[in-house]
Amino acid sequence: MIKEFEDVRQWKKIRGIGGAEDAPMKDRLQSQYQRVMQECIEIHEAIVLEDDEEFMDAIGDTIVTLINLADIKGVKAEDCLAQAFGVIDLRKGLTRPTGDFVRYAKLSFSDQEICDNKQGNTASEYFLEEDKSTLTPDCFKK
Repeated sequence: MIKEFEDVRQWKKIRGIGGAEDAPMKDRLQSQYQRVMQECIEIHEAIVLEDDEEFMDAIGDTIVTLINLADIKGVKAEDCLAQAFGVIDLRKGLTRPTGDFVRYAKLSFSDQEICDNKQGNTASEYFLEEDKSTLTPDCFKK
């Protein structure tokens, strides 16, 4: 468990963030989701303004709101991260020059062939665990 995540949950509890326990779950989740979106907008504004200090603050605030959202739902953000990473860790795909990763299933047939040649395990959306150690950033470039 990440200590700071537990600190955030305690901070949330002390302040009553997430509403009253008898309030409808959907309303409580929706309220915190709106906070997540507000913080994401602040990330974008910091990027546009090239404000590094605000960027870091907005990233941190977004992480806090996501931890809170998970906690309101009754799950741990760490478990959400582990579950998501468990799915994407072995996912094949190609990275565009802008840094956007496009997963195998969303690639054109010709790009899937490039992906298969570079990452192995032909016609599968995932490379094999044993191939993981041989992959380099070049394996993900088109």
